[in-house]
Amino acid sequence: MEKKLNITLAHEFYRCSKAYKNFNSLLIRLTKESDIESRLNCHDYYVDFISHFYEFYVGIIELNIEPKNNKFHEIYNSDSKKKKHEILDFTINCEVEKLFRNRKNRMINGYDDDLGLDIKFYEINIPADFGKHFRFIRNRRNHINSDRADSEGNISLSTFYKLYHKCLIIMYRETEWLWKVDIEKFDWKEIDSFTKEIL
Repeated sequence: MEKKLNITLAHEFYRCSKAYKNFNSLLIRLTKESDIESRLNCHDYYVDFISHFYEFYVGIIELNIEPKNNKFHEIYNSDSKKKKHEILDFTINCEVEKLFRNRKNRMINGYDDDLGLDIKFYEINIPADFGKHFRFIRNRRNHINSDRADSEGNISLSTFYKLYHKCLIIMYRETEWLWKVDIEKFDWKEIDSFTKEIL
């Protein structure tokens, strides 16, 4: 079971990386006067990145819940007052705080930042709603929801980008070294055999 889940997680990270690469490639060519199709594609690539990355991260969290002597596991799988998505929101926030803290500590201990960022970048307070808004944007992409066209008081994609993109970048970079696989050598099982079987 764990091998199948690892293949699925690697595939989700691949999909996330592809969407992020497409978003960045298009964004650097866009101007405010760019054509509508390019602007729509830019939007779609970014929400695809968020959606795949959210699914990947939730998979990592669920993979790493140890069943024995783990308070989080008890809360996560219990009938507590908190819903599963609220626990995930909180866990994602804790993870981002840890990643920022670890990167800051590396710099304090004399290591250069691989993104070339100043230590002040890592001295921010992660907004309490990051996990919740990460989930909202993912849900908006995956479900028919009028908020996609007009967020009316809920968080818009552009507001999410301005507030949280730096959080996603750190999360992405900290997982990339482990989950970016050589697609030619990786055993994708049915994900790869699909085309071979239908041609």
